[in-house]
Amino acid sequence: MMNSLFRRATAAAVVMSLAGLAGCNQSEQDTLVEAPTKQAPDPAQAEVSIEKAQAVRIAALNNRDVDGAVSVYAPNATLVIPNVEPLTDPASIRANYASLLGDENVKIAVTPTQTWVSAGADFAVTTARISINSTDPVGSPIVSSTSQSVWQRQADGSWKIVSEYSVALPSARAATDETEGDAAPAPVDENMADRADTVPSD
Repeated sequence: MMNSLFRRATAAAVVMSLAGLAGCNQSEQDTLVEAPTKQAPDPAQAEVSIEKAQAVRIAALNNRDVDGAVSVYAPNATLVIPNVEPLTDPASIRANYASLLGDENVKIAVTPTQTWVSAGADFAVTTARISINSTDPVGSPIVSSTSQSVWQRQADGSWKIVSEYSVALPSARAATDETEGDAAPAPVDENMADRADTVPSD
């Protein structure tokens, strides 16, 4: 009798142990979460994102939207423009745009030219032509420059400018004056010169 009870108790304990192991395995399966697949770098997609950021910037300039114009700059960005000390903080960069866009007589035109994206799709370089026109009597650009911008992909996937360097180009007026100054003198008609030197006698 005692042996029978012992065997039954042992069997029950084994069954409970197996059930507990099965429950643990199921619990482990339920709590197992697959790690997200890391997305491979895509330079082509990065270029599209940068083009969209450039379009937002141009639209902001056209609408005299200071906040929109500076939204493409990272907090640690440096902006170098002609005849001004490097701007190295958001406040000075914003003040520069506020001064330009606050003048109704000034219009800024930015024309993107080229884009290069790194293989890792975390950095990019763009170039552009920038023209600042004023409604002065002559109407020619008061500043014409070419710029190079270094972009960095941010943690949220957006792209921001971390460095921008602009180099002034000769103005159209200066280029015209220089061309005219370098022009060769007009040829002299020797026959006309001879006639001019001849004084008729009375």
